[in-house]
Amino acid sequence: MSATTHPTGTTAATVPAVPATAPRGTTLFALAAVSSVLAGLIHYAVVPEHRTEWVGYAVFFTLLGAFQLIWSAAVWADPRRWLLMLGAAVNAAAIGLWVLSRTAGIPLGPRAGEPEAVGSIDVFCVLAEAVAIIAVVAALWAATRRPASSPVSTS
Repeated sequence: MSATTHPTGTTAATVPAVPATAPRGTTLFALAAVSSVLAGLIHYAVVPEHRTEWVGYAVFFTLLGAFQLIWSAAVWADPRRWLLMLGAAVNAAAIGLWVLSRTAGIPLGPRAGEPEAVGSIDVFCVLAEAVAIIAVVAALWAATRRPASSPVSTS
């Protein structure tokens, strides 16, 4: 870590950038990215079914799937701490909404308040999201344990 003096006279600590030769394809990033791709593809696969129920459901699954696919590519390309945390938070929210929809019912739409049945594809998707979260948390934890060699960028 070094210090940078700004034109205003203030000094700020800077974290060295990850060198271009740093291993981007660590096992944890690969696991998080692949898990997110699986969840995103599952969400896209159920869009037609949900569109017949209500267009709002289809829009939700389309946006969630898009986020998961774009996030996986972004994390693979440049694993920034804020990006990792964003992905973990969105996947955790998706799991929370799934649990809510299976227990108390979907909060919006024509079937609001009616709990949905648990399906095998649902469980597989939730597991993929959970694996992505666990991989992100493990990557962030590893970065705090070995900051000098970590491929996680802090910016």
